[in-house]
Amino acid sequence: MLIKEGDIEVFVDEGVFYNPRMKLNRDITCLVVKVLAKEKRIKFLDLLSASGIKGLRVAKECDVEVCLNDVSKKAYENIKKNAKSNKLSVDITNKDANLLLQERRGYFNFIDIDPFGTPIPFLDNAIMHIKNGYLGVTATDTAPLCGVYPEVCFRKYSALPLKTEFCHELGLRILLGYIARTVAKYSKGMRCIFSHSTEHYFRTYLEIEKGKAKASETLSNLGYLYYCRKCMNRVIEKSLLPETKFCECGEKFSISGILWFGKIKNDKLCDEILKIKEEKLVKTIREELHTPFYYDLHRICKKLKICVPKINNIIERLKSMGYNATRTHFSPTGIKTDAKIKTIKGLLLCNTHKSH
Repeated sequence: MLIKEGDIEVFVDEGVFYNPRMKLNRDITCLVVKVLAKEKRIKFLDLLSASGIKGLRVAKECDVEVCLNDVSKKAYENIKKNAKSNKLSVDITNKDANLLLQERRGYFNFIDIDPFGTPIPFLDNAIMHIKNGYLGVTATDTAPLCGVYPEVCFRKYSALPLKTEFCHELGLRILLGYIARTVAKYSKGMRCIFSHSTEHYFRTYLEIEKGKAKASETLSNLGYLYYCRKCMNRVIEKSLLPETKFCECGEKFSISGILWFGKIKNDKLCDEILKIKEEKLVKTIREELHTPFYYDLHRICKKLKICVPKINNIIERLKSMGYNATRTHFSPTGIKTDAKIKTIKGLLLCNTHKSH
């Protein structure tokens, strides 16, 4: 199968994994690496290469040093052929991912982990053996992270999920919370520079820095979400232990955590990416508030048994009341705002009365 993507053409042999639905993932990886390569010399490891299309695109489009690895002999041979046909000088290895990370410890400063399923089996070695650099991490096991299989999420990520109207952001923050704890375990800190939730996967880019102070700073961004299923109120608390709490409406809060409450994007990085390419997803994320968790207006209106107004009108009304409000990439029916649920409900009800 011949595939043209980005600046390269590759032939994917039968039995070698290639996912066309992950093109956006690869597009954004190339844009992020291009921006980072302006500041420092990038040594990029495509840890789980499969078809090799991501690593080959990074080599071609970003002009950085690249190593592509896959444990499959068939994938390894396929990558070699495609590197040659695209006239690319790259390092290609056929090793167990964790063994390679141990053997080349401290060499790579951008490790890309893009597995089928959870990235957990590769995180310890990647974090342990990177000094000051970057991780690109994908998770496709979104069902446990979004609360469909809570026991699986707890077993894998040591966190309690919740099946809520904002579960995609919740799932991403569970993933980030797990990575943050793993990073801190090795006396390192992390800064999340870009993240997105797209279709069936979560993707995040992290800057990793050495130091106990950085580790402590990272842990200070962890905590729990208290969510009321009755009135849809939510309370965020940065702490390492949850408590039993009750909502002001009298209902007992449902708890989710441990979660990452730090930033999930860097606005300056978004600006630099947009100078290279007007990527729609990046533009939406750049405009999003840093406030954790979005409100799904359709779900709120369903609860209130009213018609859904135009989302942009509600955003403008909130702004006129002195609140910050934006769209969110997590949901086409969601908004991010620093207004509380009571205010949003009141505004929606007021809007309904005025339209009658």
